[in-house]
Amino acid sequence: MNSGYLLDDVRVSVVSEPRKVNSPLYQNDTCKVSREAFSMVVPGTGRFYAAHGNEVEYVAEQGADPDWVRLYLNGQVLVALLHQRKIINFHASSFVYDGRGVMILGETGAGKSSLTLSFALRRGGFLTDDLTPVVFNGTEPSIMLLQRKVKIRKDTAVELGIDSLQLTEAEAGTGKKYFSIGPVQVDPFPLNLILKTDTGPVDAPLFSIPSPAEKFSLLRSEVCSWEILAGMPETEEAYLQQILDIVQNVKIFRVTRPEEIRIAEFHEAVRGFLAGER
Repeated sequence: MNSGYLLDDVRVSVVSEPRKVNSPLYQNDTCKVSREAFSMVVPGTGRFYAAHGNEVEYVAEQGADPDWVRLYLNGQVLVALLHQRKIINFHASSFVYDGRGVMILGETGAGKSSLTLSFALRRGGFLTDDLTPVVFNGTEPSIMLLQRKVKIRKDTAVELGIDSLQLTEAEAGTGKKYFSIGPVQVDPFPLNLILKTDTGPVDAPLFSIPSPAEKFSLLRSEVCSWEILAGMPETEEAYLQQILDIVQNVKIFRVTRPEEIRIAEFHEAVRGFLAGER
């Protein structure tokens, strides 16, 4: 059964022992990967298996936190399924501004979720949080919608004026909360602009245009779990072409911000920049 999985055409089964990848083309300490299958063992949490982009088997270890089991199902397992479908997916969040789809790339703590939510709450539109799949019509990329909630810190919620009663607990130990928000109705939504966020020794957000080679490199570096593509050579080859298509069809910029900056200040700087990039 599916049980409300983020990909609604995936068969999700709880089993006594998930299948394994017996002849992996890639493996590390926790997972094994072949062209069509992925298996993962997470001590204290569970064992997982995904195959052909449409089936999942798992078993939770005795005493495992159900929230953490769900986190892996909607995280690494979901990424593996998308890779099996050759749907490139980025460690990124995305929103709508002035009718355009904007994707925010950046490392953990770079402000992707808070910036995305700040636009979604101010007449923008929410698209994705933390994981952003991109699909193509020919060479034209669009954002595939998945989630209906954003994971944020409590102080971020306070700064954005979100009532604590609207928040639900995220996984234990993360120090974050979930805020539910409905996505826009256009799915997939055209991807028009990408911002790569960094922190640096600047007094205010500084915007720049990477070279074509830098654009390719920064996109490749933000593909989720790129390392496991060593076991999926056809997917890796497809992604290299998809990255080229994005570089050629989407405006890509870098924004360097101060280490400490209020969300409202960062929002206004990005809004002003986007308003000038029509």
